[in-house]
Amino acid sequence: MTWSSEPLEPRGFAGDFRASGPRFESPLTWSLPLLRLGSVAIRVHGAFLLLIAVECLRSSLPGSGRVLGFGPTLVVLGSFLALSLIHEAARCWAMRRGGWDLDEWLLWPLGGLAGPAPSDRGPASARSELAGVMAIGVVGALVGGALYALRGDVWGTAIPAPWTWDGFARLSLAEAGLLTETLFLFQWTVVVMVVLNLVPAFPLAAGRALAACWIAADGWSVGLVRAARVGTACSVAMLVAGLALGTWALTFASLLLWSAARETLVRVSDSDGFHGAPEVESRRKTSDANDHAELDRILQKINRSGMGSLSFRERRRLKSATRRRREGEGPIR
Repeated sequence: MTWSSEPLEPRGFAGDFRASGPRFESPLTWSLPLLRLGSVAIRVHGAFLLLIAVECLRSSLPGSGRVLGFGPTLVVLGSFLALSLIHEAARCWAMRRGGWDLDEWLLWPLGGLAGPAPSDRGPASARSELAGVMAIGVVGALVGGALYALRGDVWGTAIPAPWTWDGFARLSLAEAGLLTETLFLFQWTVVVMVVLNLVPAFPLAAGRALAACWIAADGWSVGLVRAARVGTACSVAMLVAGLALGTWALTFASLLLWSAARETLVRVSDSDGFHGAPEVESRRKTSDANDHAELDRILQKINRSGMGSLSFRERRRLKSATRRRREGEGPIR
């Protein structure tokens, strides 16, 4: 990985985290090429590599008290990688059916970070964003059916609890066998990915779907800003949950989501299209017109009845208008 010494323009745009090169100040661009499938370049995010390194180290340390040893840990990490590929393959297929393409998959443990162009956002894009989660859910249903056939237990085995490894510990004590244990670990990964991707935090699948709907309704910049703010709130909630449960991986994921939301806000505000975006410009003009009308009404009231007739709110708005006009900042707010 070669760091760029100068700010590089992103290959994508706000809401999409592909870049022409990794930038130290932008953690979302930290990725390495993995392989190429036809016209699709597949890259793996640095967060995925860090997760692999830390979990492999923790599972190999003696006396760590972990339920999972080195072998089961590799199964879980491999499951995350396989499911991320399934997630992006289903998402890319859905996008192509909608008439646009996704030429790069940027994998992280919960799916992908690359997104469609702003002009492609809308209800169809929202459905495409959820296609990956649906594909993982179908795989989970099949694996859950196999686990139920093997063990006859739904909750805890066919549907593992994502916050604990008690189900795996029970299978190990019962000597359920390598196949059952491997299926359980894969199914646990499925449940974790589905649950987290249903959190409306951008850039998780549900957050991307919400962003696509908001973009279609209110415009690109307004929709992305709204999605990023919701993502920030969700990342804080996930951080609290990660600290409460003592799960470093969830804590780390919350920090990455916060970073994604922050970078999205920065990219939108820095882009040339934000300040001049039609929906933003229209709202600004409407607000300015309303401000001028309110100021005219207050001045007319003073002419008719004097300063003593003004309410506290009107006095405050008049004072604000006077100050802003004096400083050249524009109309009242």
